[in-house]
Amino acid sequence: MKKIIITLLAGAAMLASCSQEKGYVIYGTVSNPDLEGAQVFLVPLEKAVKETIDSVVIRNQMFEFRGTEEKMADIRIERFKRYGNENLLVVTEPGETFVTIGLVSSGRGTPQNDSLQVWKNLTMQYYQQSGNLRKQGMKAEADALREAYVARTRQMASNVGKGTALGAFLDSRYPKSPDKE
Repeated sequence: MKKIIITLLAGAAMLASCSQEKGYVIYGTVSNPDLEGAQVFLVPLEKAVKETIDSVVIRNQMFEFRGTEEKMADIRIERFKRYGNENLLVVTEPGETFVTIGLVSSGRGTPQNDSLQVWKNLTMQYYQQSGNLRKQGMKAEADALREAYVARTRQMASNVGKGTALGAFLDSRYPKSPDKE
C-alpha cells in the first residue's frame, strides 16, 4: 500500500512539474529609454468579467510576463507614455516569446506568435497597398486585393487550427457566412 501511495504522489509531483513547464514567458524590450519605470500591461482580448490584467514595471528597458493560460492578449504601455509605442497582439502559449515594443512592435519565438507576426506584416502590407490603390481611384484592384487578403487570413486560421487561440482569433476576423460553406 505504501508503494502505491508513493507512486501516486510521485506521479502527481511529475504532473505538477510538467504543467508548470508548459507555461508561457514573454520577454520584452522597449526601444525607448524614456520608458524606464513605466508600467506595461498584458490585457486579455476577451473581456471576460473575471479576467485579470497583468502589469509589470519596465527596468533596464526590459519586462517579463509569466503565466499558464493560453489566450490572445494585447501588450501596451501605460496610458500617458503610450504615444509613439505600438501595442502588440500576442498569444500566451507555452514557451518563450520575445517581443519588442516601439514605433513598430514585433513578437516571435513560439509557433502561434511567429504566425501572428506573419499575419501582422501581411495586414500592414495590405492596408498600405489598399490605401494606395484607393487613392489612385483603382477600386476594383483594391477590392480584389481585399478578397486575396481575406482568403489568406482564412487560410492562416485553418493552418494554425481552430483549437488554438490564434486560429480562433483569425477565424473571427472574417467568418464565412453559413450560405458560403
